[in-house]
Amino acid sequence: MFRLLLGIIGLTGILIALPLLFAGGSLFWVDTALTDTNGFVNSTVMEIEVDGFALVAGPAEIEDLPKIPDSPIALGEIATLRIQAENLDEDKGLFIGIAPTEILDDYLGGVPYAVVDDTDEDEMFLSYRMNSSDEPLPPPGEQEFWTSSTAGIGLQQLEWELEEGDVSFVIMNEDATDGLAIEAVVGVRVPLIGPVGVGLLIGGGVTLAVGTILLALAL
Repeated sequence: MFRLLLGIIGLTGILIALPLLFAGGSLFWVDTALTDTNGFVNSTVMEIEVDGFALVAGPAEIEDLPKIPDSPIALGEIATLRIQAENLDEDKGLFIGIAPTEILDDYLGGVPYAVVDDTDEDEMFLSYRMNSSDEPLPPPGEQEFWTSSTAGIGLQQLEWELEEGDVSFVIMNEDATDGLAIEAVVGVRVPLIGPVGVGLLIGGGVTLAVGTILLALAL
């Protein structure tokens, strides 16, 4: 009876260890094989054309973020989003900004602009808000409501650490003119991926070893 119990416990341990090892190995692979030198997992380069004044992604409604536990490893932020984009018109500057959704909607409320509906590996699917106004859109750099922003000629990069709130992201010409053509890459960095993957591998390895030993004793 005792040997049967050992066998059941050992087999259960092995069955528990296998998904732990698979999950840990997958996370470890993502952390080591798919991240760039700054720890970001990136989309492919997407070429996007907008028949309007802006490209908007969001809203991102983020609530009840977990707290990062104390650890000897400096994990930093929960997650960071990075937007890299370049205007295909080399003579035009590009603006990338993050703002509260309601305020950004008011700012763009009188002009047509595109909204990101969905994405796959190398393409964005857009819908349009077809607003019309005789009032010119003021340049985004003159506005003071941005949570974070960057602008200029050439490649622009904006990083945003995940935080609670309701925000949207916008890319537009720096001079707020109609018509936008860009190349863009979106990346995300989650520092917990590596430690969690290693932890699952260790836990799965220990569980597998114990389960194997108990099963061997039962046979």
